Amino acid sequence: MNGHKILISACSGLLTALLLSATADAQENSPQNALEAAASASIGGPASAQAQQEQDRLRRLEESRWPSLDRALDPTEEALSRFQKSSGLSLSFDYQALYQQSTHSLTGLDQSASGQARIIGNWSLLNRDGPNTGSLVFILENRHLLGQAISPASLAGQIGYVGATGVTFGDTDTSLSVAYWSQVLAGGRAGLVAGRIDPGDYSDILGYVNPRTTFQNYSILFSPVLPIPDPGFGIAGGGFITDHIYALGIVSDANGSLTDVNWFPGGAEFYTYGEIGWTPAKDQRYLTNVHLGVFHVDDREDAGVPSSHGAILSGNVTFNENLMLFGRLGWSDGSAPIARRAVNAGLMWRPGLYDDLFGFGVTVADPSDASLSDQTTAEMFYRFDVSDNFAITVDAQYLKNPGLAEDDTWVLGLRMRLNL
Repeated sequence: MNGHKILISACSGLLTALLLSATADAQENSPQNALEAAASASIGGPASAQAQQEQDRLRRLEESRWPSLDRALDPTEEALSRFQKSSGLSLSFDYQALYQQSTHSLTGLDQSASGQARIIGNWSLLNRDGPNTGSLVFILENRHLLGQAISPASLAGQIGYVGATGVTFGDTDTSLSVAYWSQVLAGGRAGLVAGRIDPGDYSDILGYVNPRTTFQNYSILFSPVLPIPDPGFGIAGGGFITDHIYALGIVSDANGSLTDVNWFPGGAEFYTYGEIGWTPAKDQRYLTNVHLGVFHVDDREDAGVPSSHGAILSGNVTFNENLMLFGRLGWSDGSAPIARRAVNAGLMWRPGLYDDLFGFGVTVADPSDASLSDQTTAEMFYRFDVSDNFAITVDAQYLKNPGLAEDDTWVLGLRMRLNL
């Protein structure tokens, strides 16, 4: 019960702060502008290295609730900016931590917590100031436990839930999660990445998909019919066929692993995904987007997982810069995905208090295991923007009919993120 008391206390504190700040004028900062810039910075999604750096950079230019903290960090940020201008190497650092507690457990373990420290690098080595820049991009990270026996990535197994309640929050120690060459093509209308990549950054991209700043459950962030592997060697590319129509595709190691940085450790077994979509403009790709995606995963002989394939129809639309609606329909064949069929929908809303963000999403999935009944996942969060560099998120997930357990379960979470 101590964990519940901590979460209740944290929620009360955030609610008090919100009430105190509710009379403040809406800030002139535009999170929409940050997403527009991020969409132009990377062919990947909002959580990709280059897109995340651009969103964090623009956020630091705006006002916050804690300006004294912002001023204290200004010298470090200015030093990093000078270093980037002189060397072409943009370095950023972030730390995020997540605590989750469930109301039921099959094993007695109902609390989890882990932290994640990252160094993100984007080194412009070709045509630094030109239209077709080539860059070396990397993320070196450490994922570790924080005072609990398990991480949020392992909590689903303790409660009988088919899925993941805390995406990226594991206990994999130090790893080079991505290291790839990123090449801008056609003056910014197209791009290519090759090397060790994260397939999730280039699969079924919608503008709200970022497990460090928005939702935490895999089945809300993505469609559970899509079996995205961990980072591995691969290639992805995409571009605009017209001003509004684009295409994107990826081929990556189906046996990708955060801890095994080897060349196709399971052999030539591939995860392949492609999509064609529509958006009002190139820089609007995260904000308003409709696309059809298809995927195929080869047999994974060592893992004992047969091949799978499927399709996804996805879309999101943003109204008045502060309300985003999203939805997906997905179908798959094979046992690799979490689900055979799934529908998910939700929204994100910015109340006009600094960079605060509210999100709500629901997914109904038919598990790939035919012996299991439909599983419903609902998640709601509020991200409280403390300063330009620091945010706290309270989160609640309701898991109805979790596949391997009889009891419906609540998972309460508290996440923090600090970035430089």
